[in-house]
Amino acid sequence: MLETEQFEARKRDHITYALKTENEAIGESGLDRVALVHEALPEFNFSEVTMTSCSLDEASATPFLVSSMTGGHSQSSAMNLCMARLCAERGWWMGVGSQRRELHDSSARIEWREIRKAVPSAVLLGNLGIAQVIQTEPGIISSLVENLEAKSMIVHLNALQECLQVEGTPDFAGGLESLARLVKRLHVPVVVKETGCGISQMTARRLVEAGVHAIDVGGFGGTHWGRIEGARAPSESIQQAAAQTFANWGIRTVDSVRDVQNACEGTKTEMWASGGVRSGLDAAKLIALGANRVGFAKPILEAAMKGEAALRLRMELIEYELKIALFCTGSRTLNDLRGKVR
Repeated sequence: MLETEQFEARKRDHITYALKTENEAIGESGLDRVALVHEALPEFNFSEVTMTSCSLDEASATPFLVSSMTGGHSQSSAMNLCMARLCAERGWWMGVGSQRRELHDSSARIEWREIRKAVPSAVLLGNLGIAQVIQTEPGIISSLVENLEAKSMIVHLNALQECLQVEGTPDFAGGLESLARLVKRLHVPVVVKETGCGISQMTARRLVEAGVHAIDVGGFGGTHWGRIEGARAPSESIQQAAAQTFANWGIRTVDSVRDVQNACEGTKTEMWASGGVRSGLDAAKLIALGANRVGFAKPILEAAMKGEAALRLRMELIEYELKIALFCTGSRTLNDLRGKVR
């Protein structure tokens, strides 16, 4: 019971601190250095622009993903239901919050069963940390996928966060082998995602060799979990002091996107992008650089906390901004946008 209470408290803390500006690496994603090539005379109408995307062999109305954020505490249900409903309505995918609690508390699975029942058409992606994947049999992870009826399983990498978290488990030995085993035994695609520090080209190549289906760069430039764990740590603790040292640790989103795209080129592994994405124009830049799917976290969390109307408006704005970027680069489709950067 105490373990559950501590877990819930940590997840509530994460939401609270994720909304604080000081825990963002604002302006560090590198997206401000990327410019799309303007087309002054598109030879088609704005109404012809389409955002239709195909990822993991499934078509969707948009290339957008609500990045994994909330889960594992009693106050998350309403917010997750709101996001799932709007994602289904608008053709976004939704990564669920960490399913770690479900490994030791079967009652935690009820929330996702109820959300799945309420929104059967939502495309949901499971989520588990690499430390838990290493320690858990693939069959048990498969049961998490089945409970959620997930499109895929996201395995998140968060080495810095685990080092700085007071309750952290920085036990990553055997991670690559565990991922390769999961890819072979899970009946849905496996996506590997960093949580704000980016993925290098060398790491991406190892992940491609392990057979993962997509790599989400999760680059430096958005919410920084090292800063969050430093804020959560006891005053004058060693974790708090170390968090200040590592406050700017990570590979910028754009740099990581280029690295991972190079590693994935010529393979079946998709490159997804997240980390400081704040608008449809940001998403357009990442798609032009090769991203198959683009993840949003803080902007969606902020809107969802204000209610369904605010969330719908924010999602509509992001979609509208992407369509403008497509039109003003002379791109009818997302594929037409590829490479139109300078």
